[in-house]
Amino acid sequence: MISNYLKNFHFKKLILSISFILCLVFSWLLTITHGWWEFLDTKFYFWVNSFIETSYFWQNFWAIASHSVLDWIHDLVMIAFFLSYVYQKDDKPKLYKFSEVLFFSFTIAFSVLFINRYIFADIFQIHRWSPSLFYDSGTFLSEKVHWLKVKDRSRESYPGDHGTTALFFVLIVFHLKGLKNGIIAFLYSLYWQLPRLVTGSHWLTDLLMGSLTISAFIVSICIYTPIKKIVATKLYKAMLKILPSKGANVKLEES
Repeated sequence: MISNYLKNFHFKKLILSISFILCLVFSWLLTITHGWWEFLDTKFYFWVNSFIETSYFWQNFWAIASHSVLDWIHDLVMIAFFLSYVYQKDDKPKLYKFSEVLFFSFTIAFSVLFINRYIFADIFQIHRWSPSLFYDSGTFLSEKVHWLKVKDRSRESYPGDHGTTALFFVLIVFHLKGLKNGIIAFLYSLYWQLPRLVTGSHWLTDLLMGSLTISAFIVSICIYTPIKKIVATKLYKAMLKILPSKGANVKLEES
């Protein structure tokens, strides 16, 4: 059993992914390169924010896109992708694939609630003001659109919960469903993530240095070590006792 789990330990991929994450983070933290990120943050904010300065169409478009009701739509899209994986035809039992989805769902929830909101906010006491509060010359969408509640400012913008969830979704779809579906998920995630950037409630680096690094690190640990295999298998066996699955005796291959 141990040797079977060790097959799921991809040491080189794990080192490469963590090295990439560390390089990204240190490029932001080191004084010699931090200025470039500040420059990019500022330019990107004023560029995307300019779309809602005078355009009635874009003001209403991004107001709708940033409304909390859309969170339910995003959740449904994410569930649809995951269910399509569960029901796609392959050699794995559906119940086992469901256990994989369940594992990743718990991972997303844990990361957002524990890492984002507890470790960064409560333990590290990171309270970063959003660009809309940092600069006086930006456009507040809430002052342009009055018929809908819009979030366009934050005193705790780092890291973004929406961005973390969206990037977890993208990385997991790449892992479970391959390149084609991963690209589709990524393109959809832009609509998921951009509203907070356009309205100025998040910096670009909240997404790249916060949401991306957190989701990439956690997903790498899950899929390049035996963690996913161990937890998913245990969940599968536990559910198998309650919900017999067709094809339950099929040998589970490396995933």
